[in-house]
Amino acid sequence: MCENGVVAAETTPGGQWRVPAHEVERLKRDGLPPIPRPMPTEDDPPESNGKPARPNHSELAVRPSMEVASAQDLVAFMKATLEKRRIERDLEAEEDWFRERQRQQEAAAAVERERTEAMRGEQRRRQWMQEWIKYALDSVPFSARREVEIEVYSEVDAVLSNLETWQPEAIVRPLVDAAVRHALRPWQRNQDIQSAIDAAVCKLPWDVKNRPEHASSKMRAIDALAEAVRGLREQASREEMETATLLAVQPIIREYDHGQECERLVRRIYLFDATTEEEETAKDAARKALAELPINASRKELEKAEEGALAELKAVVAWRKEAARQESQRKAQRETAEWKVDLQLDYIACYLGREYVFDPGELRREAERLRPVIRQTLIDEFLRKSNMSGTEIRHRIERLIDEDVPTEDD
Repeated sequence: MCENGVVAAETTPGGQWRVPAHEVERLKRDGLPPIPRPMPTEDDPPESNGKPARPNHSELAVRPSMEVASAQDLVAFMKATLEKRRIERDLEAEEDWFRERQRQQEAAAAVERERTEAMRGEQRRRQWMQEWIKYALDSVPFSARREVEIEVYSEVDAVLSNLETWQPEAIVRPLVDAAVRHALRPWQRNQDIQSAIDAAVCKLPWDVKNRPEHASSKMRAIDALAEAVRGLREQASREEMETATLLAVQPIIREYDHGQECERLVRRIYLFDATTEEEETAKDAARKALAELPINASRKELEKAEEGALAELKAVVAWRKEAARQESQRKAQRETAEWKVDLQLDYIACYLGREYVFDPGELRREAERLRPVIRQTLIDEFLRKSNMSGTEIRHRIERLIDEDVPTEDD
């Protein structure tokens, strides 16, 4: 390829071919071109770099190329001869095949005529069965389609397989209708069961059917309905199913009514003078006590259980109320004592000035020192003896001062 210029290259001084890197990348990308078969000539062009080709290269290449060309011509002639013989053989085989086919066609003609009538009869039977199966599928209720079509097809096909096409419609139609009813029986029973369950669910209170907090009650009702239906005999009528399902949901309804009655009693609870926390505690206690009663408990039993649960809390509220009253009373008495004592405390300075010798500054300081001590003592005594008069308070002040203030003799 380098010698024929298909690949860009040049020779080195040592007579080797040098291919540029970009040419190698092109060959990798596009692939190798076909190898040409150059014919030897006397005037070979010089190499791309202007240097002579390698010695004796053209001379060596001329002779093999001519031999190769002669061999190729011989091969082409032999291939053409072989192809001609193969074509002649194939033509003979084709003629044999057509002759054999003609014989087979003539031999099968009689058989085909016999089969034709049989096929026509089979076609008529298929068309007859298809018409009756279509009639059967069309008679299926719309809501049952895509559920029982396979069963209907199987039942009707089994019936028609035992009948003949020449039998009258008066015989075929009742048999097909019976097959459809038989196929629809499980579906119809499920429909009756679902209808009875839906009717029973409608009897449940609205809260049980729709409120999330009653979801567990609704599930228990549905489970009870399913259990009631499973307990029925196979041939149970729709009326029997409805009766059984209504009886199954009655306990759920009574339980809901009992819970509502208990909740009404709890909501009306009110404890006078009770705090919000105490009232909520009372409601929780009543709710717990009511929940322990059976669902068939009477109104009187519910109220009795409620009273029993509230008795302790009512006692706590009453005790707290009495304690508050007493505390309020003590506070009022102390305020009265403080007020009456404070009215007499100025007498301390008067008594000190009258009975003792102090300069004005010392008198004021001594009165301030004695005032809180005497005040607390008088308040405590007044609380023990609430009917002390102002005169008695002043006399007590004098005694307290005399006990506390030292005299000149001391």
